[in-house]
Amino acid sequence: MKRLRKLIIAGAISLLSAGTGNAVAGDDFWYHVTKRIAKEYQAKEWQELPDEALIPASKIKWNRLAKAALNLPDWMEFSLSQRTRFESVSHPWRRGQTGGTDAQLALQSRIHAGVNHGPFWLMFEGQDSRTHFAENHDFNGNTVTDTFDILQLFGSATFRNINDTGLRADFHVGRITLQVGSGRLVGRNGFRNTTNSFDGAQLAVGNDKKWRIRAFLTAPVLIDPTELDESSHKRLFWGGAFESTQMPWLNGEAYYFGLNDQRNADQSKNTSFSTLGARAYKSPAKSTRFVKRDFGKMDYEFEFAVQTGDKGAKDFFAYMGHAELGYTVKMPWYPRFNGEYDYASGTRDPSGSNHHTFDRLFGLRRSDLMQTGIFGPFFRSNIESAGSRFSVQPRDDLKVFMKHHVWYLAEAKDALAGSNLTGNALQDSTGRSGRFLGHDLELVASWKLKNNLIVEAGYEHWFKGDYFKRLPTSAGLPAGGQKDSDYFFVSSELRF
Repeated sequence: MKRLRKLIIAGAISLLSAGTGNAVAGDDFWYHVTKRIAKEYQAKEWQELPDEALIPASKIKWNRLAKAALNLPDWMEFSLSQRTRFESVSHPWRRGQTGGTDAQLALQSRIHAGVNHGPFWLMFEGQDSRTHFAENHDFNGNTVTDTFDILQLFGSATFRNINDTGLRADFHVGRITLQVGSGRLVGRNGFRNTTNSFDGAQLAVGNDKKWRIRAFLTAPVLIDPTELDESSHKRLFWGGAFESTQMPWLNGEAYYFGLNDQRNADQSKNTSFSTLGARAYKSPAKSTRFVKRDFGKMDYEFEFAVQTGDKGAKDFFAYMGHAELGYTVKMPWYPRFNGEYDYASGTRDPSGSNHHTFDRLFGLRRSDLMQTGIFGPFFRSNIESAGSRFSVQPRDDLKVFMKHHVWYLAEAKDALAGSNLTGNALQDSTGRSGRFLGHDLELVASWKLKNNLIVEAGYEHWFKGDYFKRLPTSAGLPAGGQKDSDYFFVSSELRF
């Protein structure tokens, strides 16, 4: 472990000092740089960044080796990260793909920089997402590729004790990333190679980490794989949420989101709807330094949301739900068992005057459904799933879980959301193909070396259901798409 740590530090020095010339010469320079990096690597303190009011801190929180190597002052922020992931999927099922194995090497690189003066920050985050070895008809597009672009560029102000009331206020304006609550409907993408962002503003007021009220008005950024990303004033997304962590046995949030998309010249094809939802949860037992009361107790999570408005010329009403019960056993490796259920409504009669297919908005899928990347066959639309998960933690830096889920369409006549590269998604409008999509087994391990090197690997086997065998030829299922699919990935992420 010590040898690996030295290699990481040496790599950081080489990367960050490249091109600095002879500004500072001699062994004395390298001695002080190494000392600063080692100090930062072991540091327990953390200077809060303005991103933490927008997304979970875990997504940006690690020791800043680059900042230490460059000896930057406290009022400056600078960090780098690079993730390399190989992934492979056999027997693709999406309309527009061929029947061969899809294997790709996905790269994601980020630079994060900012300056601070008192309560004010100016922050920039750039991201480059690309893939190698993708061939024609392989899975690609704006969820995989977005060559160097602006992920975040915003100004912020944080006031920690307004008029001595103990209330804190955070204001952000510019291009931001967002996550509300569980992230099922609005989240910052983690596994996906590209990341959603929004142009607009957010205001949050609360009692630090016990509770807060958030409100935002944004225009979602449209990801262009090769050009600079832009938003449109004709597509607006806004909302608010109340979040509370005051009671350990009952945390949660209530939220409202609105989406209005008027980009189509044909007004009958435009969209306007609202989403209302709530979530309640008790967190699982802590993964390290367990206290006695954490053992032998149930944890839970329930979330429910409804949507109402218009989808084109059709009246729109849809709903989704998530339920989860877990239990952590008092024994070595801290095994946890949990059962999970997900439902997102579909449209019983797609040719009718009503639309009931749940809109997943800008939500995340990995924690509930499956690995995404070039895999991810299921979306939170017209889907029903039940299953179980078993996880262990042999060491503080190693987590392993195994999952089994059974999958169904919520409505047999509606489409399988996301099952297309070109044209329409897979669909049997007669409903004769049934609802059974199959079941999957998944095994994933994550090894975290401190906070600066994360290695993950996973395997998933999808036993496809009768739905794929019964689909009519006109549905466009690729040759061999009815056969079981195997998905494999291995990734490493370096953080400086």
